[in-house]
Amino acid sequence: MINVIGVDSKTKNSAPEGSVRNILDPGSDGTRVQVSLREVEPGKTSRVAAATDRTQVVYILEGKDAKVHYTISGNTSENVAQRRAGVYLEPGDEATVTASDSPLLLLLVTVPKHTGKPNDNRSPIGYYFEEARLRSLIDEKRFRERTFWVNKETGLSGSWDLQLGRMAYAPHAHSPRHVHHPSKTSPVIPEHFYFIEKGTGEVKHDTGSLPVGPGSLVFIPSGEWHQLIASDTGFDYIEFQAPFDFVTTMDHDPLGKNWYIKGTDDGTGKPKLWVQS
Repeated sequence: MINVIGVDSKTKNSAPEGSVRNILDPGSDGTRVQVSLREVEPGKTSRVAAATDRTQVVYILEGKDAKVHYTISGNTSENVAQRRAGVYLEPGDEATVTASDSPLLLLLVTVPKHTGKPNDNRSPIGYYFEEARLRSLIDEKRFRERTFWVNKETGLSGSWDLQLGRMAYAPHAHSPRHVHHPSKTSPVIPEHFYFIEKGTGEVKHDTGSLPVGPGSLVFIPSGEWHQLIASDTGFDYIEFQAPFDFVTTMDHDPLGKNWYIKGTDDGTGKPKLWVQS
């Protein structure tokens, strides 16, 4: 069953850096995914400790001039980051994010390693990213735009652990009605959510619809048909799927799966088709 979780309904707990709010938790929500929001007070530091068997993404939702210090594959680097920047961390990697004279709001997503692709020889590595510098995609109808932070087929991560990034919908834009299932090679049931930052609308399912708006996390189990529809406000939200080892079926809009590389030209004045599995 699709579940809309209001962020404000979750308890805010004190933490050394400020506070933490767990939105999805394996211990209480029957999921493999950990999703939390961390508030970092001015001058304080939030630490993302190295994990042994998990992939982590820490992303700056709000704030400016954050000092992001990270160790990836044994190499340490530092960046001064603004909102909509983050770090992708493989097991063994770690990071700290320090607020300057203004507070920060961080999104932390943690997933188990996915080992269902033994024939893939590319070793994934972590990286720092700034969303504005990443390639964006536009859909067939030109009313949806997406920017992946983590996606194997964009050449960024090489990881099957998750797919994660931002989606923007124009007013009254919508996704095709679709459903996700595990691929034939995957023993893991995929998990999927939307985290709405701006805009209002609804998510339709087989027996009705649910209203969504800022602060809604829409958790969609595998096998649930769904369609996200924006109101006249449009949408700006974060989309997550894990592992990146699933198949998508659309019932009546086969072109809805087509995405094109923004800013390119295939020689006819149209953007180049993004080739995906």
